[in-house]
Amino acid sequence: MSVAAVAFDLDDTLIDWTTGIDRAAAAVGDPGILERVRAETWVQRDGVVVDRHHWRVLHEPETFMAPALVEPFLAALDPPLFADARPTLAAMRGRVTLALLTNNPFGAEVLTRHGLDAHVFDAVGVADPDVRKPDPRAFAPVLATLGLDAPQIAYVGDSVIADVEGAAGAGLRAVWLDRWNDPWSPPDGVLRIGSSPSSRT
Repeated sequence: MSVAAVAFDLDDTLIDWTTGIDRAAAAVGDPGILERVRAETWVQRDGVVVDRHHWRVLHEPETFMAPALVEPFLAALDPPLFADARPTLAAMRGRVTLALLTNNPFGAEVLTRHGLDAHVFDAVGVADPDVRKPDPRAFAPVLATLGLDAPQIAYVGDSVIADVEGAAGAGLRAVWLDRWNDPWSPPDGVLRIGSSPSSRT
């Protein structure tokens, strides 16, 4: 069965949270924020990072910095797109159906801010907070909107747990976008795409 659509994750796949956090931390004079975020939000399995929850700095900023820094940090926090995101989507637009599925409850607003809304994606799905990736049910809205069978959709994401294992569990074709050159070996059937440092803005 051929691929009829490509769906993307948002955070750390298209949106560069590391650069955004780093810039905001520099703006408030606390460069240690990024390391504290990594220590608190990276999920490891057998010593390998398999998930990164950088978005938590937006929802739980007081966990990572002094209370006095929260307001100015959030004012300065504006994670950019990865440098390769817009050209990749532009090259694919018109050649294949494009979709997006994110666990981020503010996903639609993020897309609009970067000009990546209906002009780019044919379908945008925000997972129900009670049924988030990697739960296979999280992928159901995108399947329904596109009207395709799961094997007809390739799902591209950075997270081993949420995106690769989640998509595979839902029957989609999992594509691992390895932004950090992690030493994880994807199983058969999972395509790995590497990412160079130049993809960062």
